[in-house]
Amino acid sequence: MIRLATQADLEAVDQLILRKAQEFQAVGKTQWQKYLEPSRTEFVRHDVTNGTVYVYEQDEVVVGAVSLIPPTSWDKNLWDDADAAVYLHRLVVDSGMKGKRVGEQLMRHALAETTGSVRLDCVATNEFLNEYYPQFGFVYIGERDGFSLFAKEC
Repeated sequence: MIRLATQADLEAVDQLILRKAQEFQAVGKTQWQKYLEPSRTEFVRHDVTNGTVYVYEQDEVVVGAVSLIPPTSWDKNLWDDADAAVYLHRLVVDSGMKGKRVGEQLMRHALAETTGSVRLDCVATNEFLNEYYPQFGFVYIGERDGFSLFAKEC
């Protein structure tokens, strides 16, 4: 079941993000390093408080999440007109759910609930994500500071 996150989901989403960051680190990936730090909890709190966070729940356990939020300083560094969109951040799925299309379901749900312009970025060298996002109608805009930029009108 996909639903809006509440304050009660903060710890579950925080732990999902931490576990994914640890998995990335274990295989030598540098993305999400900042989420290894305790300050990641503030990102999660910010998302739930200031944006829209959807969680995927199975058997009353949060196994995935995605955030749609107003532009942050990160987005303002990558986009010249950052205030013209909302931003999709922190799409995360428990590794035990691999192959069950949880990420796809979260993306489709979040985009169906959104109007206007949605943007996201990913590491430019991440072939999987650079091929994944266009499946949802995102258009590659270009690269900036080592990140691929994508946008979609909903």
